[in-house]
Amino acid sequence: MQHPVARYAVLVVGIAACVMLALPVLPWLTSARGVAGPGASDAAHPVPAAMAMVLGAAAFTAVACVVGRLINAAVGLFVLGCGLAVVAGRTGTVVDAAFDGDTLMPLACETLAWGVAVLGMSMVVFKVSGPLIDLPARKPGGSFVAEVFNADAWRGIVAAAAAVAVAWLLLRNETKGQAIGVVAVGGVAAAYLARRVQQDTQPILLMALPVIAFGIAQAIVAASSAVPLDRLVAQRALPGWSMAMPLDVVAGTLIGVPIGLGWSKPSDGSD
Repeated sequence: MQHPVARYAVLVVGIAACVMLALPVLPWLTSARGVAGPGASDAAHPVPAAMAMVLGAAAFTAVACVVGRLINAAVGLFVLGCGLAVVAGRTGTVVDAAFDGDTLMPLACETLAWGVAVLGMSMVVFKVSGPLIDLPARKPGGSFVAEVFNADAWRGIVAAAAAVAVAWLLLRNETKGQAIGVVAVGGVAAAYLARRVQQDTQPILLMALPVIAFGIAQAIVAASSAVPLDRLVAQRALPGWSMAMPLDVVAGTLIGVPIGLGWSKPSDGSD
């Protein structure tokens, strides 16, 4: 789809659809304190909350596939990220996690689990939508799995580390807007760097690597600190990457990486 008006119309409709699909998920995330917790594990009823999140993510992915077929896979994943951002923006911060009695390690594990989920969603969207035109396939006609997992794709972990570094530099408080926005900026930086460290490979794995990098960084902090989370929050002793909740990381990454891929696209690239 090349006509600009049609492309923007599809983008707007896709985002609107994800916003509408996000609304039924939000009530299930309410914690025992009567406010939305940072994630499904903090909800008053964790299992139904997790099921609501899975169904919501599946619905966002379906919309992303449609948008990806009409425009491209990166735009489809951006739309998916917008849907998750609606959910993330209405959930709790690290302060709520501290009040709920959470510890850092379960939050890190949830971020890592989301990294695996993001990889699955990215694979589905790229499989349905097709490759990005400006990034030739590593081996035209080769297997899809080889396009996802290869030496060039794994170099993206360097780019993912840049996203974590951006959070360490810029994330200074627990507000949702700053958390999602800073992670998105990190995603843009990761995409720019990935253009340079990766060769001919589709950014399928790249969509998940920043989330996994955040989860690893959060797990390192959790394993190396014996101080309770509430005290760390009160002392403002958490590094930026641990102030972002799992859904903040996922939403920001899926918004930022596609933007970065678009902005860093060669000037003669199409679509």
